[in-house]
Amino acid sequence: MALLDKSRALRTLRRTPPMFALVLRGVDQARALSATDGPDGWCVLEIVCHVNDFEGIFAERIRRAVEEDTPHYRSADHLALVEEGSYKQQTLSAVWDQFLSRRRALVGYLEKLPAEAWDRTGVFADGAVATVTEMAINAALHEINHIEQAMKALGISQPVDF
Repeated sequence: MALLDKSRALRTLRRTPPMFALVLRGVDQARALSATDGPDGWCVLEIVCHVNDFEGIFAERIRRAVEEDTPHYRSADHLALVEEGSYKQQTLSAVWDQFLSRRRALVGYLEKLPAEAWDRTGVFADGAVATVTEMAINAALHEINHIEQAMKALGISQPVDF
């Protein structure tokens, strides 16, 4: 049995949204716009918009890896997505609902994949090759990174020295 497998990927993809929801509990639109992770950082709304956009990107990459032979992916320009998506004009609740819908769809898609599909690969712009399993786990890790960023923006992060 592999250390990183379908069951761990699915479990992690299911567990991160409740963590993010806990961080966002009680955050209204005004707070989502005003709370940033630093002077030049993103506000909470931008963080959630980014996570939502990348959920769609991750899902598309996974789908292509399953349906195509070793697809090559272009880099996603996260700064361009901020402008294109008019992040600060979005509504936190609507973006959050769309993220949850995308995550449910991704989990539903992954649950139906045959075992061999989890080993299919795609190639990233930097030449890195990743399996569907790795891409699924990366989607959850990406969310975890931004959960911590949102916690920092909201002043609820507890720094730990390493």
